[in-house]
Amino acid sequence: MSRPELTGHASLFYNNKEARKYDSSSRMIGVQREITERAIELLRLDSSKPSFVLDVGCGSGLSGKVLEEHGHVWVGCDVSRDMLEVANERIVRKRLDAQNYALQSQSNGGQIIDNEMKENSDDDNDDDDKEEEGEKEASGGDLMHHDMGTGLPFRAA
Repeated sequence: MSRPELTGHASLFYNNKEARKYDSSSRMIGVQREITERAIELLRLDSSKPSFVLDVGCGSGLSGKVLEEHGHVWVGCDVSRDMLEVANERIVRKRLDAQNYALQSQSNGGQIIDNEMKENSDDDNDDDDKEEEGEKEASGGDLMHHDMGTGLPFRAA
């Protein structure tokens, strides 16, 4: 199998079909999780103190998902609009789930019913069990479409 970066520009290879295939591949999910957890370790990011992380080449947001699980906030940029669309769908879905969870909690007089959140969750592990009841949060991710070859639109504060 040839490497996508050798066949042409990433935005051409990672079309809608390939972006969704990448995002649902158990192999890629595992690789991204492992790499992100190693980066968190190397950067010494403390889960008890949220960090703001720039994810260059964020793709479908698999790394961002892991960052969120560790309590961090992230912004991702990528050259593939289709990969960003998949990432955005995950972010929107998580925000809606968090809103539904809050509304459900309020309508039940503070009693939290977690069945729907677990059914709608796209997490592949049981890290949600670590969260206390009532601590469901919306996604900490944000996205931008940008080609790193032209630099990023950030200025020093």
